[in-house]
Amino acid sequence: MIFVYLLLIGVPTLLIFVTITKIIKVKSIEQHGIKTNAVVTHIRPIRSGRNWSDKLTLEYKDNRGTSHSAKATTVKGHLKAGNTMSLKYSNNKPSAYSIDGTQKGDWVLLIVWILLLAYTIYASFKIDEMIQSGYFG
Repeated sequence: MIFVYLLLIGVPTLLIFVTITKIIKVKSIEQHGIKTNAVVTHIRPIRSGRNWSDKLTLEYKDNRGTSHSAKATTVKGHLKAGNTMSLKYSNNKPSAYSIDGTQKGDWVLLIVWILLLAYTIYASFKIDEMIQSGYFG
């Protein structure tokens, strides 16, 4: 039974760790990254429920002239192929990038994972309490 509890608590803990790592990485790129302009090379409309948005493929060049691709999602019709948008990329790893405003979703995810962790801890105690009282048999 301990394995079940570890799994219940371990999954949201892992999700929290991955999300915090991503937030730290993006924050580092935003603070120390090199600013450049990326060109929108392809737009693919996507539907989420009743809403539509555009999935963008971007291309940017690092300070050595090497091309890199990036992905972003925007409001439908906001940008067209050939438009530019600014981004920052890591000097150490030019393929790692950050686009302003995209980190807001990571904070929402972090809150969701923390709430999920709290719920799984509570559920684990309740399940254990029910097992100890003989509720299941």
